[in-house]
Amino acid sequence: MRNFILLLLATAVFSGCSSEQQTEESSSADQPRTIEIMAVDQMKYVVEDEAELLNTGEPIETSAGDSYLLLENIEASPGESIQIRLTAISELPPNAMSHNWVLLNSGVDPNAFAQAAIPAGENDHIPADRSDDIIAHTALAAGGETVEVTFTVPEETGEYDYLCSFPAHFTGGMTGKLIVQ
Repeated sequence: MRNFILLLLATAVFSGCSSEQQTEESSSADQPRTIEIMAVDQMKYVVEDEAELLNTGEPIETSAGDSYLLLENIEASPGESIQIRLTAISELPPNAMSHNWVLLNSGVDPNAFAQAAIPAGENDHIPADRSDDIIAHTALAAGGETVEVTFTVPEETGEYDYLCSFPAHFTGGMTGKLIVQ
């Protein structure tokens, strides 16, 4: 009888550890992939280092002398959960230099969207009548501020434009593509 009780206790302890481990594994699998992006006065999205699934380009040096890598594209899997954490690096006042990150639906003309965003300053330069064009977006961030958005990557493979909708930033080169494959 004593061996039976010990066996039951051992099974209960082992089962408890196993279910805790499964819970930890499933909760970490449910966590979105976080991408840390900086927005700089040169009207570019940049990252600190090269990372898997991020396509980077030339180094960009800020007015403070810090160097970052130009973010050109983000690769993702259909249905993946992604969190974009955008930090604005600027010494300029918010009305002169603020940034956001806007992911557009497939087939939306990014230039037309950016033009429609110019007069939408009261809504963080997100045109209210173009909400169907947007998959996800952050609020505007001024120098030193961080904003974020979590979204599910579209199931349809292809390329989706992202941009900053603050006036002139899209035409200044603050754009890229989410490549879903």
